[in-house]
Amino acid sequence: MPAHVAEHYGSLPLDELITSVLDHYERLWPRIEELITAHAAGNGVRPGLVLEGSALWPVRVAKLTVPHTAAMWLTADDTVLRARIHRAGRYEEATGEEQHLMEKFLARTERYQTLMLDAVDRLGLARIDAGDGRSAEELADAVLSAAEAQDAVGRSSAGR
Repeated sequence: MPAHVAEHYGSLPLDELITSVLDHYERLWPRIEELITAHAAGNGVRPGLVLEGSALWPVRVAKLTVPHTAAMWLTADDTVLRARIHRAGRYEEATGEEQHLMEKFLARTERYQTLMLDAVDRLGLARIDAGDGRSAEELADAVLSAAEAQDAVGRSSAGR
């Protein structure tokens, strides 16, 4: 882990970590929106664009009015997130300080997901449980089906 990232997670309390990441995502949004708009208008080199990432905050995405655009949020239970992060970070082999940083990252991830899910649900946006044991192919099929059913970005008339 780069030293500046370790310092960031090691020195900030949870509320400041959340504020920091949300501020960062707000700064990224104009470029993300430009990219989405350009591809929806056919200005991309190739047809289609899939964007993934937590910077796609629900309130901002829900305001998009560009054609040929769908959105959904893939979520997983906190126990699934914890297991994946521990496995990827090799938690059992990590030093005490590395474990502490992973726990701070997990706490931020869990709080972020709670805020994100609240926003998704409040706005009536589409979400799919990506931690329910489906294969990657099954999950991709579920995402494509949900995207095809949308009549507005992130919303399906079937879900109303």
